[in-house]
Amino acid sequence: MNLNGWLDLFKEHQDIKIFHINHLKLLTSLSDASLRVSLSRLTKNNTVNRICRGFYANPLNLPTLEEISAQIYQPSYISLESALSAYGFLSQIPQVLTCVTTQLPRVFKTGFGTIEYRQVKGKYFYGFEQKQGHCFAEKEKAVADLLYFSRPRSREQKLAGLDLDGVNTRKLEKYLKKMGLARFL
Repeated sequence: MNLNGWLDLFKEHQDIKIFHINHLKLLTSLSDASLRVSLSRLTKNNTVNRICRGFYANPLNLPTLEEISAQIYQPSYISLESALSAYGFLSQIPQVLTCVTTQLPRVFKTGFGTIEYRQVKGKYFYGFEQKQGHCFAEKEKAVADLLYFSRPRSREQKLAGLDLDGVNTRKLEKYLKKMGLARFL
């Protein structure tokens, strides 16, 4: 497939921001070898952005880092410093998008930014909502996750460093009790 053919394919599927190599294989009917060579060439001439192994961004409709995080490692939701910063509880903007997952912890360094996935037990995988194509922790759950993932000696310091105006304290208490962190109430 030539460059114009690829651009036509991306234009035809402009609503799809992230393609997995298996989707491209179905859409193009190319063999594995031909598809990999084509994608390598498209990446080298900066027509297509490779996100990480097996995932490519549509050059005509680029995804956000948050959308990428929801696609490349599932299940997951955005939490910790990333969510707390978005809610205005932290004054600094984190350099890494932090997510919580039930899978093994991983870090993906993409051309769009770095995504860090932290592993939580399945019984603690709750307290998030769907927002614009990705899952985002509720305010209270982001605080609870921050304490859960912090070293025991630094938990009180982390909690004291947060401006928790706007947090539902009953919901936070419920989450902290469920996660075995009730002593921080």
